[in-house]
Amino acid sequence: MANELNRIEKEFILKTLLDNKTVIEVHIGSQRVISVLTSIRPGILFLELKSQAAVSRPIQAGFYFRFRGNPMTFKSTITAKKEGVLQVREPKEILRDLSRGFERILSPDGIRVTFLVDGTEVELNYPKAEIEDRKVPPSLAAGFDAARIADLLKSFRERSHEFASENKIIMFRERKPETFEERVIAASGKILVLPFMPPETPGLNSIIRERLLTEQDSVRAETNSGGEVFTALQHIAAINDQQKQRGVSAELYCPVLHESYVAGYLYLLRSRELTPQFDPKVVEFVFQFSRVLAYSLMMNGYFKAEPVKREFGASELLDISGSGLLFGYPKDGPSLLLYSDIDLTIHLGDSTVTAKSRVMRRYADNERVYLGVRFMDMSLEDMEVLFQRLYGRDYVGDIDNKGLADLSILPESDR
Repeated sequence: MANELNRIEKEFILKTLLDNKTVIEVHIGSQRVISVLTSIRPGILFLELKSQAAVSRPIQAGFYFRFRGNPMTFKSTITAKKEGVLQVREPKEILRDLSRGFERILSPDGIRVTFLVDGTEVELNYPKAEIEDRKVPPSLAAGFDAARIADLLKSFRERSHEFASENKIIMFRERKPETFEERVIAASGKILVLPFMPPETPGLNSIIRERLLTEQDSVRAETNSGGEVFTALQHIAAINDQQKQRGVSAELYCPVLHESYVAGYLYLLRSRELTPQFDPKVVEFVFQFSRVLAYSLMMNGYFKAEPVKREFGASELLDISGSGLLFGYPKDGPSLLLYSDIDLTIHLGDSTVTAKSRVMRRYADNERVYLGVRFMDMSLEDMEVLFQRLYGRDYVGDIDNKGLADLSILPESDR
């Protein structure tokens, strides 16, 4: 079992690594790269790369080295890569005396897990918005009957003709968000008005002001979903140009939020023939209607076909190794006891592997339950696919037998 070093030991070891130029192996997904600690500043380690590494954004990684013959490790975030030097947050802990058979990989990109409980498939890593709508019936305006969806939609379209050239209701039941506009409202759960409506616009009430996306919010929502800052800014510039070419003065995207899940969105378009921007009262009307629609869909069983996705959208795969995995999910999820047997499906992009598994660890905090699961039975073919995806083609065996990466590429003085 790994033992955590105390603060004095950690500081001493980091200083020794710096003084001795000890080789540190960095594991970024299935990448194995060699580095040397060259500088320490408050809260930041600087590691000079001795082999190539593909790092395009802040990412968590594992760091391995030997200190006086003992294998040691820590996990931290690579915040930047500049001129062959990794900037890494100083780790909160360093572990020694590794005893596990296989290295844990921190939730590699493109991997998700599903499992069966009482015959119902449970989705992990289902995308959800950053905010949650209250579970209370909205105030129903005159002409809106939440029990009759067809009449409700007709009422919305009739009202929308008063202040918009076009209106649509788009649902995400059969497809995922695709465009930049769809991605940012799905990630944030907030209202997008283009051109951007400043939150300080006169006439906006406090609720709408908090639910309104600014340009900075939109860029952040896109980058948090894996996009790049400059690409997001280019999208926004292109949208503005396209609006001018199409003769559009303004567009409004309002998510239909059920709890913290974006079921779809309401869309309005104003042509140049109308006033340049939406009146704040229009934005408020669309927002209130989105809440009525979400409530109506719930009453009419729209979400009952996907109760598992709704309940487990916040579940996340924390780490995975060749012998098991760790995941967490909200406390209102299934009641899985210690030593429960479950059937796992691990989705690796275009392929999947299956494993009969057993819950070996269970703990919780105020909001979530965490389960450590051991693989009990997996076919040889699936095992080979999983190992190659996690560790790459060159993985030999356990951490100690593998040792560090190929040191032959280093100068004699650095080995």
